[in-house]
Amino acid sequence: AQPGEFTLRAFLNGRLDLTQAESIADLVGARSPQAAQTALAGLQGKLAHPIRHLRARCLDILAEIEARIDFEEDLAPLDDSYIKTEIAQILAEVKKIISTADKGELLRTGLKVAIVGCPNVGKSSLLNAWSRSDRAIVTDLPGTTRDVVESQLVVGGIPVQVLDTAGIRATEDRVEKIGVERSLLSAQAADLVLLTIDASTGWTDADRDIYEQVKHRPMILVINKIDIKTAKSVQYPAEITQVVTTAAALTLGIETLEQAILEKVQAGKVYSADMDLAINQRQAAALTLAQTSLEQMQATIDQQLPLDFWTIDLRGAIQALGEITGEEVTESVLDRIFSRFCIGK
Repeated sequence: AQPGEFTLRAFLNGRLDLTQAESIADLVGARSPQAAQTALAGLQGKLAHPIRHLRARCLDILAEIEARIDFEEDLAPLDDSYIKTEIAQILAEVKKIISTADKGELLRTGLKVAIVGCPNVGKSSLLNAWSRSDRAIVTDLPGTTRDVVESQLVVGGIPVQVLDTAGIRATEDRVEKIGVERSLLSAQAADLVLLTIDASTGWTDADRDIYEQVKHRPMILVINKIDIKTAKSVQYPAEITQVVTTAAALTLGIETLEQAILEKVQAGKVYSADMDLAINQRQAAALTLAQTSLEQMQATIDQQLPLDFWTIDLRGAIQALGEITGEEVTESVLDRIFSRFCIGK
């Protein structure tokens, strides 16, 4: 069997549409309960139904326009205001569905979060407290973590890959130096950096040096060890706007940190939104084409161009909407979609 062969057969025989087929792949690869819930909703047709409805409305409008072109003398003039209202309503619905693309991307790919900072500021303790396990080795000795330690978590329904990195400092130790280099690479590749400092030592020159290397990335400052010393006396750069205080050894501040992360990546809106609808990149691209075609049609109507020009843009929207459900799809697109399936599905 080829990857996705059985799902492809179901699609070709009309048992599934393309959005439902893609939902099967999403369900298999779901990394959180919320991702699985969204995939199940897609399998039940929660995306296909509104897309088909919008396409049907476009087809109805196209039929009205083409009837006036073919039988101009036999039919009443076209009601331009009705057509404009219909197109505006369809366009609004298309934009609403497009707005779920970010949610879909977060649910499918998740976030990569790197914990960086000087040695012995409590990065590994933070990972352990966050993951509720002894994932990383913790000692009082600086430089205990020599390599990147990964942990898979779910925060607010979003899969999160947390990277506990080696303490960043100047060192002559070859092994530790490699760890420091990997720490910086992890920070550059992360969606979000948690710059962790020690409340008992405050903001140091070493903290500033690390900050200069990661400040171009989305970042949250984590002031750890507030069980030893209050964070009120810690002076940090004014441009740092998001700060969370924690006592990782006592598992204090973890929920606040999670909320700050969701706010930073705007995932809080994702989690509170309707989890039944979250489009993927292919679907978002097709909907964007439909949006462009509908906006061009609005401009065509406003310019009072002949009806033939109206149908060109409307057909473009119908084509794009059909690509989402598979009513208008090429063999190359099908090959690309089903090649991502595992064998046996």
